Amino acid sequence: MEFLHKLAMKLGKNPTLALIKLIQGGLIFFFGALMLMVADRVIEDSLIREIIALAGSIIAACGLFLALIGYLSMSVFRIYHMIKKKD
Repeated sequence: MEFLHKLAMKLGKNPTLALIKLIQGGLIFFFGALMLMVADRVIEDSLIREIIALAGSIIAACGLFLALIGYLSMSVFRIYHMIKKKD
């Protein structure tokens, strides 16, 4: 619980950083999705195609996670920070 409290205080204090994380996560996600589309439509059936698709999936998941952290920082952690600040 202490870890969550420290994380909420750190991320809830800086909404600009949270917005930057959200945008970066979205861009990384779309880059991974683009890799998946290129692997599906451009590259011939081979092992390289599957490796590129796997890399695209991993990159997209990392971007999604980063965007989620940015979104939570902007909303939930900000509210949590304001509530704990009053205590």
